[in-house]
Amino acid sequence: MKLNCLIIDDEPVARKGMEEYVKEVEFLQLIAKCENPMKAAPYLEQGIVDLIFLDIRMPKISGIEFLIT
Repeated sequence: MKLNCLIIDDEPVARKGMEEYVKEVEFLQLIAKCENPMKAAPYLEQGIVDLIFLDIRMPKISGIEFLIT
C-alpha cells in the first residue's frame, strides 16, 4: 500500500526537491504539488491525501495557520 502525498510549498526549488524525495521512497505516491494551500484544497476535499509535505513560511497564509484552520 502506498501513501498518497501532497506537496505544498511556495518555492519551486523546494517543491522539486520534495518531489525527487517522494519518487525515491517506494511507499510514497505523489498526488500533486501546489504553490499555496488554496490550490491544495481540491485534493484535500477529495479525501485522497494521506501525507502532506507542508512549508511553514509562505506568503498570505503560513503552514501553521493552514493546519489549524
